[in-house]
Amino acid sequence: MHLSREEREQESLRRRLEVLKLPVAPLRHAGYLSAGWGDGRWHGTPEAVGVGPDNQCLAVWASREQPGLRLVTVHDGSPDPVRSVQLDGCLEPRFVQLLPDDRILLVRSRNRGGANAEVWTFDGRRKHEGDLGDAIEDVLTTPTGAIWVSYFDEALAGTGPQTHGLARFTPDLEPEWLYPHGAGLPPIFNCYALNVAGETAWTYAYNRFHLVSVTDGDPTDHGAAPYRGADALLTDGATGVLVGGYGPDYDLLTVLRIEDGKVSGGGEARLILPDGIEVRVTRKFCRGPQLHVFMGTFWYRADLDSLTRR
Repeated sequence: MHLSREEREQESLRRRLEVLKLPVAPLRHAGYLSAGWGDGRWHGTPEAVGVGPDNQCLAVWASREQPGLRLVTVHDGSPDPVRSVQLDGCLEPRFVQLLPDDRILLVRSRNRGGANAEVWTFDGRRKHEGDLGDAIEDVLTTPTGAIWVSYFDEALAGTGPQTHGLARFTPDLEPEWLYPHGAGLPPIFNCYALNVAGETAWTYAYNRFHLVSVTDGDPTDHGAAPYRGADALLTDGATGVLVGGYGPDYDLLTVLRIEDGKVSGGGEARLILPDGIEVRVTRKFCRGPQLHVFMGTFWYRADLDSLTRR
């Protein structure tokens, strides 16, 4: 049935009023991101943020004066960075991650030829360059240095690892596993959510929105999730929460259960900031049962228990 614009707006308003009646689950403030308080050499908002396997936060800051010069900082919630390094001549990243042996991974989202990933050391040396594919949606590393990469729909127009929707690379930026086409698994046309816990990856992807886990290169389809359109997923393997949704569901939390390898629904709530304000325009990262939310230079966190305790 075709709805007019006015009817769609009315339907959106009706749904938003439903969401506003749900129980709320507040984030907690985890810290601030800064290049160093009072250091005016860097832009005030990071151009890339990320969360490493140890749940520490990373941020990349562009120089105000020298193109190609960037500062990478590591944060644990304290007022100042716990580590930092200047990288001269690095690419402009969308993603930043930690790798073993004191290395930093920087990745651009788009690539139509050449390299879009670099590995640097904390003494400012570039060790590797590589191609992780075009149309990258997310990048998360593991404690052993495996690099999980998910892709959005424009990747399907290309060739190579990106056409699989999900790939795992070595610490030296070489592909070592690709999500299999067919094999009875739901296709990944657009990976809406990626979660990496230890060495296991979890995905939730358009258009079937199944929950799929990959351990030791062995993918498992847990079936259709109870909600379609979320943009983040946290899970401990038995319980999970889908975060976000289309239109008026932007702050929706959908609880799910995984029993006997199959997923089922478990209730809804609404995500809010610690002061009760709505959560809008964020970057989200999920590491197992941990949710990290960034709004500008503000860092918020929540765990699975706090989001499902109602």
